[in-house]
Amino acid sequence: MPRLLPARTMRIMITGLVAGSVLMAASVAAAQSAGQVCGAAAVIPLTGSEPPAKIVIDPPLAEPLARGVAVIQYCAQNLHIVPVFGANALAASPRVGHIHVRVDDASWVWADASGNPIILQGLVPGPHKVLIDLVDANHHTLDQGTVTFVVPEKTAAEKHQ
Repeated sequence: MPRLLPARTMRIMITGLVAGSVLMAASVAAAQSAGQVCGAAAVIPLTGSEPPAKIVIDPPLAEPLARGVAVIQYCAQNLHIVPVFGANALAASPRVGHIHVRVDDASWVWADASGNPIILQGLVPGPHKVLIDLVDANHHTLDQGTVTFVVPEKTAAEKHQ
């Protein structure tokens, strides 16, 4: 003869099953796929032509700028910032590239493929301009943006710190 479980144990098991079913139903209803949240997987080639690459640049953060440090946040749209260069990389899909940075109309630029904010230190007080080119793996400009800002003069107290 099968042994029956006590009534209290049965109530606890049934309550647990009902609660688990409700949680599962709620999570399934609210769940979105990774593709819906994050976009298409980077390993799947895009079909057709890709939208143009764009760069979005924020002005320098105010608090570090007051200390003479320009922290410039940027992001690329429709291009992955990665350290991949050369003609073969032009065929990669999704598109890959990096940035070129020019400060105050200098005759030189530096290339960066980190995707991290640009941090400039040691700028003299006064107005400055930073040109950021979004470039493909062969250094051809796809988009660009300029941010201008003023590094404030230090007070007498700050100069002695």
